[in-house]
Amino acid sequence: MRIRAKVTLTVASVAASMFAYSAAAPASFATTGSAESVAVSTGTQQALDVIRGKTRCFSYSYGDDGTSSVTVYYHNRCKHSRGLKIRVAQASDKCIWVRGGDYGSHKFKGPHPTVQSIKEVSHCG
Repeated sequence: MRIRAKVTLTVASVAASMFAYSAAAPASFATTGSAESVAVSTGTQQALDVIRGKTRCFSYSYGDDGTSSVTVYYHNRCKHSRGLKIRVAQASDKCIWVRGGDYGSHKFKGPHPTVQSIKEVSHCG
């Protein structure tokens, strides 16, 4: 009984996703009813590349889609305050002072901004 319930749940979820996809798809794609065509068409979407890194006191991450902005997320893992210097192409550089244990984010805007370097510094200024 347990396996039949899992199979029924799986079939129902696939059917629901196919119905939702065919309702939102153009007429040329709505006529294809196989699960393989749904998987292929949704698999062609470009995934956002997430870059993660660590310094002595900081862990950071940012998405690298490079359209009109990039947001850098950071977390100070040390107990003391430190600075984080972020250099971004096509946007102004930023030095952020972060207290120990704090975290946050900073958004850089510009035409195709790309993070060039992230360094931990002892002072900003």
